Parts: sequence; structure tokens; C-alpha cells
Amino acid sequence: MKILAITPTFFPVMGGAESGIYEIYRRLALRHEVRVLAPHPPARLERDYGMEEPLPDLSGIELVRFRDRLNLKNWPGHGRLKGLIPPFSVSMLRAASRAVGDFRPDVVNVFYALPSGLAACRIAKTGKAPVVLSLIGRDIPGPGIPLFWKSYARWAARRVSRVLFISEYCRRALLGPASTAGEVIPFGADTERFRPDIDGSGVREKLGVPRQARVLFSLQRLDRWKRVDVVLEAMKIVLGEADAYLVIGGKGPELDGLRRLASDLGITSRVLFTGYIKEDELPLYFAMADLFVFHSTYETFGLVLVQALAAGKPVVSVRSTAIPEVIEDGREGRLVTPLDPLALAGALLSLLKDEAALRQFSGAARRRAVEQFSWEAIARRYEKVFTDLTK
Repeated sequence: MKILAITPTFFPVMGGAESGIYEIYRRLALRHEVRVLAPHPPARLERDYGMEEPLPDLSGIELVRFRDRLNLKNWPGHGRLKGLIPPFSVSMLRAASRAVGDFRPDVVNVFYALPSGLAACRIAKTGKAPVVLSLIGRDIPGPGIPLFWKSYARWAARRVSRVLFISEYCRRALLGPASTAGEVIPFGADTERFRPDIDGSGVREKLGVPRQARVLFSLQRLDRWKRVDVVLEAMKIVLGEADAYLVIGGKGPELDGLRRLASDLGITSRVLFTGYIKEDELPLYFAMADLFVFHSTYETFGLVLVQALAAGKPVVSVRSTAIPEVIEDGREGRLVTPLDPLALAGALLSLLKDEAALRQFSGAARRRAVEQFSWEAIARRYEKVFTDLTK
């Protein structure tokens, strides 16, 4: 089967979406002919979220780039007009039409309704290949999403062969609480790379963390929706009762402000900002931690949560958007009300002081990752959708 995947972001931009697309398609490429169409990354995205290492192995994946010169999603007036101008990429429409003509795929998988929806609908209308639209990110209604964008995403979803949602939250947010349209296929984790039996002591030593101290690990893009400031405020409370360090991985536009906040709170010596963590080192960072802490006010899935589960790490997070679909409160960790540093600190301390609970949650976390979030199983689910459409 020839599969054309179209995405508005891909490596070297690094985030959950880009990692997920790569993990699915590197597996499908073992059995099928795969081409990925993506734009050259904007300088701003590459600066704030770019990889600081060579691209991972793309063996079997033909990566084709185009210049995204005409992308209405980038127009700065969307906020004032509440998104009245359709946020579609005209450049992607043209590039996708060329790719379909050149590659002649059996199926086309388009990621994101915005800005990719116009291209998806155009391909579907030509009838040259069935189109699967994967809704995996921030084109789902939520904070910062202009009012009319929901209508454009719905419009695109109705005009393709099949719609996949990364979470039930995404489906409900776009189509309503009673909708059963499409199919929910989550993203996952490499359960061979992320395991509970990895020795992370070398990372502790490199970071200068004493052997007896507890380590809280937090990993995310450092943007305003992640609200890492609340984690820092909770850490101030935790340090009143526990010998602990907070290791924050990732980079983004909020980094400088978070450093200043840590200084203002007087916890600089106990908060370590690592910046971008290379992929081959990431399992070691999870391994050196006692807990994973994640505070996000808008999450359509949460890939790092699944990586934490695979590593056997209890998670302390919040009841927000899709997070409760990944973490069950009282089973793999604790969930608290968002934007409440005191509640977050209480949940962290309750686990740090309870070794039995830590062990119990660790085992449950690993089991859930293996049973529900294996990348191979998820790639097979994508493959089945494609195969059913091409019969």
C-alpha cells in the first residue's frame, strides 16, 4: 500500500505531534511505501522548539518539503476577527495536489484540520484516494483558538473519508458530547525504550542531585498553556517538607520568565532547567525521577504522560482536557484541580511520603502503558483504518 501523510509540522520541530507522526510512520514504512509531505519549518518554530540533534532515522520514509508561503493561519488578524478568515494553507493545497499526482497513493492521511483541511477536502473531492483526517492537536476548540475555527474544522471533518481523534476529549470538543463519529486512536510510547529497569543514576550525578534527594521531573514545551509557573509555586511548598529537586526539561518562549520566577521564589538551587533533552537521553531522565509532574490547562492528549507511564513513574497532574483519559486518579497517580499550587503540592507530598503508594502506582503505570499505549499497537490500528478504506 502507498500511503501519503501530510502534516504542517515535522522534524526538526519537536513536540508530541511530530514524535507521534514519526513513530507511527516509521513502523508503517516497514510494510508499506510511505511519503511524508511537510513544509520547511519556520525559523521561529525551529528556534523555540527545534531539535538540537540530527534527525532520527527516516529509513523507509520519503520526506518531501515545500515552501509554506501562503498560510492564512499565520495571518496576525485572526484574534481581532475571531478567526473569520479561513485558516488554511493554500501552499499546502498546491503541494498536496502535486504529491497526489506524482505519488499516486492508495490512501492519504492528513494531520490537523487547520491549516491542512483545505488540502484534505480537495483531495477527497477529486476521488483520487480516500482521505483520513487525524485531529491530534491545537485545531480543536480550546483556549487561544479563535471562535470560527471550530466551524472550519467541522467542515473539513465532514468531507473526508474517515476522521481519527487522538482523544475522546477532542471528539467531544469538536462534535459535541453525544457524538460517536470517527474513531479515537491515541498516541503512545516506545515501551522498549521507556522502561522501569533503566538506571538513571548517571543523570542524577551529571545534574548534581544528591543520591538521597527526591527528584520530580517535568517535561513539556515551555509555552503559556503548560503553566509551569504553577509547578514552581507548588515546588516552593514541597521544599518546606521534603528534600527534593525539580528537573524541568524542554524549551520554549516561557523559559526566561520561569527562571525569573524560580529566583523570585527563592528555589533556584532546587530547580534545574535542562533545556532540550536529546531523544536518546530522555529515558534516562525519566529513570532518575521518583515522580513525573505535569500541569497543562489545554492538552489534547499528552505524549509525555504516556512516556512516564511506560517508564513506571507515578504521575501528578491536573483534571484538565484530555489528561484524565491518560491518567486515572488513584491508579497511576494523582489528579488535582488546575491552577492550584497548594493542591498540586499536597498531591506530590502525599506520594513522596508513601513508599507503598509509589510502588503500587509505578506498577499500574507500566501495565497500562504496555496494554494500551504501545506504538506498534497504535500503528496497527492506523494500518487497519487504511486497509479497510482501500478494500
